[in-house]
Amino acid sequence: AKERGGNRLVIYRDLDASVVQRRSDLDQVSSLQSALLDDRFVLYAQPIKSLQSEETAPRYEILVRMLDEQGDVLGPNMFLSAAERYQMMAALDRWVVRKALDQLSAADNPLEISLGSFSINVSAQSLADKDFLVFGEAQIAQSGVPPGALCFEITETSIMRCLESAQYFISRLRNLGCRLALDDFGTGYCSFAYLKDLHVHDVKIDGVFVRDILENPLSNAIVASLTGIADVMPAAIVAEHVESDLVIQRLQQHGVGFAQGFGIGKPRPLHDVLAELGSPLDLPDFPSSASF
Repeated sequence: AKERGGNRLVIYRDLDASVVQRRSDLDQVSSLQSALLDDRFVLYAQPIKSLQSEETAPRYEILVRMLDEQGDVLGPNMFLSAAERYQMMAALDRWVVRKALDQLSAADNPLEISLGSFSINVSAQSLADKDFLVFGEAQIAQSGVPPGALCFEITETSIMRCLESAQYFISRLRNLGCRLALDDFGTGYCSFAYLKDLHVHDVKIDGVFVRDILENPLSNAIVASLTGIADVMPAAIVAEHVESDLVIQRLQQHGVGFAQGFGIGKPRPLHDVLAELGSPLDLPDFPSSASF
């Protein structure tokens, strides 16, 4: 009853979806704790493609997957809900930041990586954790990965929970040179109001407006209006959950800058992606002062 807004009566039903989810989360807690202790997570990367230019600089969102005790890969639907419910997201976010920076800094092609952008998600629990920002800044400094190659994504629902913390987080990392993205845009109650207060580089349109953009006039109008607003901000628009060429064409007509989804590319292990970005021998000569 509290999770649904309070001030109400909820009749218990054994097959109620929220009850089933709670049971599943509880079952996953011990597995999640063991995975954190045993380092049984792996990073994947999903490409983000430019729709308005022939831009070749790599852009990816870094995603986390959990390995079970047999080494099988578990999708986020198997453990993220439990991590959020039982206050384990901050620990998971720290693991992702540390491992992502380790892999980026150890890659054989630092110049190619330096020209791209690699996005890392930050949860509401991490935003509320005063030590997380200090941890992140220290990890960036120690890794040697230039901040300009990093983009930190914060969901709109996370910002709703802790607006002041989010603003401070965005300000600090912007000053450091990182990119910031507002993720899952359109899922909140006052979505457009946040755009005035948050100085982000990217706005990612939630897939609920992208999937049915061809059939739903309201979704189509929301995407069209957002591109106009983004030009004024200015910010790049990224459409999520893009799954067909027809959707890509409509997004291009509206001037959406970037797209992400199975129609663009599926997530793949990060170490495979980094290995394929090119080797130093494949790159043209650059001045010795070229940096990340």
